[in-house]
Amino acid sequence: MGSSTDLTAFEGARAGQAEMGIQNLGYELVRTDGLTAYWFNRGTGACARITTSDGRYSDVTMLPAEDC
Repeated sequence: MGSSTDLTAFEGARAGQAEMGIQNLGYELVRTDGLTAYWFNRGTGACARITTSDGRYSDVTMLPAEDC
């Protein structure tokens, strides 16, 4: 599920379980803002903004690398 350049497949996933999958794809958590987390993959330059709601990823948006 997901790839090193696109995490949108994680939308709707349980946050706790999906976090390991995101890390396994090479992403690292770079910052958080409330319930929103920003993940960056240094290898591909991919940046994802993930919002959590009720324990699930309610919104997964890929952003330009400079947004991370």
